[in-house]
Parts: sequence; structure tokens; C-alpha cells
Amino acid sequence: MGSQRTLRPGSGRTALLLAGLLVALWQRCAASCPEKDLEDREEEANIVLTGTVDEIINMDPVHNTYSCKVRVWRYLKGKSTVNREILLDGGNKVMIGGFGNPGICDNRVATGDTRIFFLNPAPESMGPEHKNELMLNSSLMRITLRNLEDVEHCVEDGPTLLLNHAIDTVT
Repeated sequence: MGSQRTLRPGSGRTALLLAGLLVALWQRCAASCPEKDLEDREEEANIVLTGTVDEIINMDPVHNTYSCKVRVWRYLKGKSTVNREILLDGGNKVMIGGFGNPGICDNRVATGDTRIFFLNPAPESMGPEHKNELMLNSSLMRITLRNLEDVEHCVEDGPTLLLNHAIDTVT
């Protein structure tokens, strides 16, 4: 005698309802943190670099923000903007703040994470505790060959890429 599998009435509807709710929740979460185009992110950042998080420091338990000491592997943009006062530990590390900022989508890291960072110098209005610190300008990017090529392409083309895109959109 073979075993028979029976479905409870409505179980298919329940599964579809659950799947629909999960899709709606995922879309809502994705929509709650819209990301700018890569070209805009690169244009707005004075410094773009690849680096590995060496140390997490200056945890602010009230705002859930923190800073990181990051070992720089490569500057893709703005190396001349980084002066000696900003460089740490013999010149191959920088302090980056803004992790945990709710205005930036992907901004959480752990020690050992290697990412592409879009940065600007900390404004003076942030106070002396952020002097010589760089701040996240937009979401972090994982290091992949495709991501590196895309960012390098944006840096190399600069404003002409945006101009060409605007011309293509009009025509």
C-alpha cells in the first residue's frame, strides 16, 4: 500500500499569501533606502579608495555610529586630497567616520572587510574630534572585478560620462 499525501484545504493559498508578503516586505525594504547612480556617487565623493577595515573605534551607543581605521590599498580618486595630517600609521591608513549613518544605505562593516569607499573630508562643523577624518559619502561597494571596473570607468570619464548620458537621454 502506498502512502498518500494529502493537503489541507487552503494550504496552497497560505503559502502564496506568505510568499506575497515576503516579496512586498523585501520591496519595501529595498525602496526605503534608494541608492544614487554610481556616476553620481563618484562625482559627489572627493576621494574614492579601496581598503580593509583594520579597527573599529569611537562607537557612539546613542546614535549607533562608529569610525574605522582603514588600511588603504589603492586610491581610485583624490589621492592628492589626502594630506599628511589625515594619514595614519606610516601613511597607509586613514580614519573613516559615518558608519551606521541612517542616511547611507550599505554602511556597516566588520574588522577585515575590504570595500570600495566613497569619501569626503569631515566638515569642520563636526567638531575637533573628527578633524583629519574622512566621512562616508555613500554606500560601500564590495570588491569585485566588475565593481572595480565600473568605478574606474566613472573616475576616468568624469563629467563627460554624465554629459554623454544627458545627450543620449535627449536624443
